[in-house]
Amino acid sequence: MYPLGPRGARLPRVNARAGLVTAVVVVLAAVGFVVVRQAGGSDDVPTAGGTLAALTPTPTPTPTPPPTPSKASATRTVDPVAQLLAAKQRVVAQNPLYRVGRLPASRCKEPSVRPTSVANVRRYYTEYIRCLDKVWKPVIEKAGFTFLPPRLDVFTGKTRTLCDVQDSAAYCGSGTISMNATFDIDNYRKYNKLWARTTMAHLVAHEYGHHIQHLIGISDASATRTSYLKSVDAPLLESRRIELQASCLSGVYLGADRNYFPVAGSWRQRWLWTISHRGDEWGTQRDHGSSKSHSRWTRRGFDTGTPAACNTFTASAASVA
Repeated sequence: MYPLGPRGARLPRVNARAGLVTAVVVVLAAVGFVVVRQAGGSDDVPTAGGTLAALTPTPTPTPTPPPTPSKASATRTVDPVAQLLAAKQRVVAQNPLYRVGRLPASRCKEPSVRPTSVANVRRYYTEYIRCLDKVWKPVIEKAGFTFLPPRLDVFTGKTRTLCDVQDSAAYCGSGTISMNATFDIDNYRKYNKLWARTTMAHLVAHEYGHHIQHLIGISDASATRTSYLKSVDAPLLESRRIELQASCLSGVYLGADRNYFPVAGSWRQRWLWTISHRGDEWGTQRDHGSSKSHSRWTRRGFDTGTPAACNTFTASAASVA
């Protein structure tokens, strides 16, 4: 602010020597000053131009820049689809099942009943699934999920199954494992008996692998991912990841129980032949994986005995071809 001079300056008082005061006033008037009473003070302060306000400069306001929004207050556009798919990716690729460690042995032997009738086929699968339940229940719960046993549906190939399919084996998302008794009986009677047994052991454990995927949310997450895939081949790739993981989980069970089943000798050799002769080469589309991929992922589960080895969702596309 423009300086007005030192405060407390003593100005002349009017007294008997009026002539002196008059002379002072005349001199001040000659140079353009007048005496005014400063508001709120006891001193008379000289101002130029006749008033204090006229002398006081008006400050020019400094422009104030708009506030810069902070990171917290900045509006971010969130893509709900990308957010959904990221969450589903975590379910399939970082599932808690991969951290449960090695699967314990069920200590179950191969069911002794042979597939010579529908009743025998049902007994075989009932006993096998009971052993699968025994070992997978604590593992599923350890991973933080609720365990529910699957339903078993054994059909003859002439009646419609609960899964509404006519394949050799299938899994319904509602929690049903469906096995075709006609397929097993024919294999045992007409073809190699040991091959029929190794096929039954692999297939029921494979369908149980789908049940595990259902319980831990992988099936649902994968289905959501598939619904957003655009290209023709992408859904087939996603299907191969699901199917090869189920076969790997089948191998995990047998690998953990190999000493009790037992998986040894001619049974083991026939089982290795069986898993290397199942694949898309004998199907109508590339949705389950080649025989090479099927054998590799099933043996990987068998050799390690741990679900962590079955994370097909972080594997390259070439390894799930």
